[in-house]
Amino acid sequence: KMKKFAMFAASLLLAFTATSCKDDNNEGEPSTFDATITLSDALPSSLAYGEPISFKATVETQNTLTSCVMTGVKGTEGAYTPAGDPQTFQLDGNTIDVLFFPDSKEITAIEVTLYAGSQSYTAYYPVSDGVTGDSKGTVWMNETAALYADYKVATHDNDPETYPEEGTGAGSDTKSFFSMHGVKINGEVKHILSLSELRSVDGLNGSMCFLNVLQNTKNNAYIGSQRGYMFSSLKASQLGGGTTGRQCDLYEVNGHGIKDANIDINFQFYRIAGSWIGEDYNAELYTYIDKLFISIDSKASTTADKMRAFWQLGAIQRDLDNSTLGVVDEPTSLTLQNYLRRWTNAGPTATAALEENFRAGDYIICRSKRGTEENPVYYYGLMQISQLYDDKDTFVDGRIDQTLAEDLFGKPVYLNIKVQCEETK
Repeated sequence: KMKKFAMFAASLLLAFTATSCKDDNNEGEPSTFDATITLSDALPSSLAYGEPISFKATVETQNTLTSCVMTGVKGTEGAYTPAGDPQTFQLDGNTIDVLFFPDSKEITAIEVTLYAGSQSYTAYYPVSDGVTGDSKGTVWMNETAALYADYKVATHDNDPETYPEEGTGAGSDTKSFFSMHGVKINGEVKHILSLSELRSVDGLNGSMCFLNVLQNTKNNAYIGSQRGYMFSSLKASQLGGGTTGRQCDLYEVNGHGIKDANIDINFQFYRIAGSWIGEDYNAELYTYIDKLFISIDSKASTTADKMRAFWQLGAIQRDLDNSTLGVVDEPTSLTLQNYLRRWTNAGPTATAALEENFRAGDYIICRSKRGTEENPVYYYGLMQISQLYDDKDTFVDGRIDQTLAEDLFGKPVYLNIKVQCEETK
């Protein structure tokens, strides 16, 4: 059950009036206008780094307001200098109701500048006890991320003629892997990786693999009951499972391989299907996620923008998975899993009914659990499946044909990804 929440109750009215910092006679600068800002609630004397504060106020002015810019500033000897990024909000009417993100620990006041066309009015609100706390993380976003279903990678196990020595095998440059938190490869933080890249760091921070289920890539035996595209966690028991078949990705080459001790071991999925799925369609949940996803700016570049996106993604935990926050009154929780199949029971030996599980347009919630069991820290993200290779021609008599399944290798799934993550050092 989704619940509304408010950061502050509107209970106290305080009037603040200030003169503009602009000079009417300065040529080339916006002229000023008179205004009175009345806050709906007193601002706290201390701010938490990256945690938004609610700024609600009404404005008395003869001018028509168009926008508001709030900036964390540092006061020195009666003068103010910027300490954070400008945070711009469009206004409609004379009401301000926005969230300001403290994006610098040097902030001693909040500068609020109102605009009416080219005219401006500026007021300052002191933060007497400063900004405290540390960053909880950042965000990574990519509107056109592509993952490819890799072909079988040759190793000593599956191709001893080519690789007669144990612990040897080929690499792969196919971008099949996703890392929610990112990993440094040759000094560059990457979130989309190949097997060769992920193997070089022993699987560090690897979260998931996009693959095409066809055969056990250790002994080359074909899988009978399951076929087709799949998102899988990187646990050895999952990636190398009997109906997943990516044993070749787990094989250690020259002492390096994807290891459970290093991967994003608690990375999991929750699928939210569109209306195509029929009676299982949850219109309220899909609409909620769709609106949330659209509201998050994929181009977030400043520290403040990234803080806002991080907080917005945190709504998944606050509204849908709040049992992780220790909520006992109406707790909500997501039942996540270690894999998502495009089809269930698509193999020729399957006896249960074929089931379609996701299409383009569907959303995937992903969650990563970090920290310790005593003090877990959760990170959340959203992926929308933008485009998926058409697999209809691989079906024969209602199941994916073994030979035709080869056509699914090397093909991409395109994802629009917005995730919280740790800041990679």
